[in-house]
Formats: sequence, C-alpha cells, structure tokens
Amino acid sequence: MWGRVVIVGLCCLLAACATEQTAVKEDKADTYYNIGVARLANGDVKQAIVEFSQAIDDASNKPTYHNALGLAYLMDRRPDLAITSFQKAVRLDPKFSDAYNNLGSAYVQQAKYDQAIKAFKQALLNPAYLSPEQAYLNLGNVYLVQGRAADAVVEFKRALDVAPDFAEAHHRLGYAYLVQGRLELAIAELTLAVKQAPELATAYQSLGFAYLSANEKDRARQAFQKVVELSPTSEMAAEAMRQIKQLNQ
Repeated sequence: MWGRVVIVGLCCLLAACATEQTAVKEDKADTYYNIGVARLANGDVKQAIVEFSQAIDDASNKPTYHNALGLAYLMDRRPDLAITSFQKAVRLDPKFSDAYNNLGSAYVQQAKYDQAIKAFKQALLNPAYLSPEQAYLNLGNVYLVQGRAADAVVEFKRALDVAPDFAEAHHRLGYAYLVQGRLELAIAELTLAVKQAPELATAYQSLGFAYLSANEKDRARQAFQKVVELSPTSEMAAEAMRQIKQLNQ
C-alpha cells in the first residue's frame, strides 16, 4: 500500500515539474516573439526571423508564431519559406484568416495567382474575420493583374462596404474604373482616396492619368506634381515628371 502511495506521489511530482518546464519554455517563446515583433516593426527583418524561429523552437504549436515568421520571410522576399510558415499556421488554426490572407500575398510574390485567389477566398470564409477588407482588396488586385477589371470592381466595392474610409480601396476601385475607361467614376473614387489619405502618392499618380485621359490637363499636372512632392526619389515620381514635361510642351 505504501509503495503505491509513493509511486503515485512521484508521478504527480514529475507531472508538476513537466508543467513548470512547459510554462518556462512558453514564457521564453513569448519573449522571443515580442522581440521579433519589435524587430519587424523597426525594419530589422533578418533579426526578426531569428527571434520568431527561436520562439517556435520553444513553442511550435502557436499559429501566431508561424504567421509572424511567414510575414518576416515575406518582407525578406523569400516567398517559399513564407508559404511554408503560413501553411503551418493554418494547419494549427484552420480559421486563422490573417494567415490565409498572408498566404495569398506570398503566392502573389510567386505570381501564382490562382493559388493566391484560393487563399484570399479561404480567409473570407470565416465570418469572424476582423479585417475582411484586406482580403477583398488583395483579391481585387489579383483580378486586375489577370485583366479581370469587372471582377476587381466587385471586390473593391466589397472592401468599401466593410470599411468605407479605406483609402487604398477607393484608389484601387478608381484605378479599375480607369482601366475600364469609366473616367467620371474613376476620378470620383480617386478624389476620395486622396482626400482620405493625402499622403497616398500612388493614388495621385492614378488620378493624374485619369485627368489626362479626360483631357483635363491642368488637373493632371497638379496631380502629377503632388506625386513628385510626396515621393521625390521614386520611379513613380520620375514618371510623373515625364508627364508634367509633356504637358508643359
């Protein structure tokens, strides 16, 4: 009888020790993860990868860690590794919509557009997804790349149904209208975009081309000049300067 009591007590002691060790590892993992998030926010992608990898070594069952590592790989232009990380995240949590959205973005980096579409749609299957406008926006952008402007318009409108003040969605919707030659609608959406986000140089660029297509040269010139002011060293600004030069001739 006493022998059995001793054995049972020993088992409880071992279980308690194992639980404590697991808690310590999880605390370490959280620390590595938080450091990785800070590194990523500061643009130190390489070190963020190191930190997230260490977090996963201590707690490989956390989908958020795999998603974070995937984001770091994505920012480092390593889509193969990003895809592996995002796939691990969604295997651990099949309702992890952000990870599906990020997986779609990784496929876009590889120009695997059909797979990207599937991933974005998977993200949207979860009714509890807190940021569906991001997946709608990404889905619309893929449709534009594929030359499916009408489908893109539908997705951008869905993004705006969820988030009416989403400036980038207004921008992309305006651009889709521009592709379709619907200039009045394009100018209206792009004007909304730059009103909501005055720092959005890409929207001013699209607005400049919309005004150019509508033969409103003064307004086109003003929009292109804004691009130069907001992003003076970019290729976009160089193109804007070319357009301004032609307009001034």
